Amino acid sequence: MRAAWMAVVVMVGSLLAGFVAPASAADAVRCAGHLVERGDPAIDVRHYCGEPTFVDPWTGSGALAYGVSFDMEAWTYNRGPGRLIQIIVFRNGKVESIENAGYGFQPGQSQIGCSRAGAIAGGMSKYRLLVSCGEPDQRSGGFILSSRFSGGGQEYYLSRGIFPVYRETWIYNFGASRLQREVTLENGRVVSVDTLGRGFDR
Repeated sequence: MRAAWMAVVVMVGSLLAGFVAPASAADAVRCAGHLVERGDPAIDVRHYCGEPTFVDPWTGSGALAYGVSFDMEAWTYNRGPGRLIQIIVFRNGKVESIENAGYGFQPGQSQIGCSRAGAIAGGMSKYRLLVSCGEPDQRSGGFILSSRFSGGGQEYYLSRGIFPVYRETWIYNFGASRLQREVTLENGRVVSVDTLGRGFDR
């Protein structure tokens, strides 16, 4: 039994090196003339790139098999219109991946009618969703083990094995005149939006 447990731990650990596979990955990002790359410590990123616009710790009640856990965090840098939003994901305090998330904006420019159909779209970053729609009325989630990863617009599959995915479920209640929305996010990206029953006034 112990041998089987160790085999799972080794397998999951070996898969971690590339488990964050965003649809628009970048090899590096330049901050203050310095190139930030995979493997750099968070303290260096903060020094060269400054304070992130949004910090998203990946935690939750969903536990990985056999007690394996991971310290993950995503930092979003929104430097305004005309520049790409950068999302830097850290694992155990070091850069795991760098992702482009569309062009930046002033927060007031991103307000959308979240209650209408299609307003929350696949591929939308968690940061943009929060700025546009605010905090959900209910949220839950955590790490799961999966052979599939979705970047919102594209899906990736492992032909063999499994890897950890940070999956969340958010529910928005837009009031009695609108239907509720259930939003599923994986690794900080919207992957699906479902319609629930009619909402209610608070």
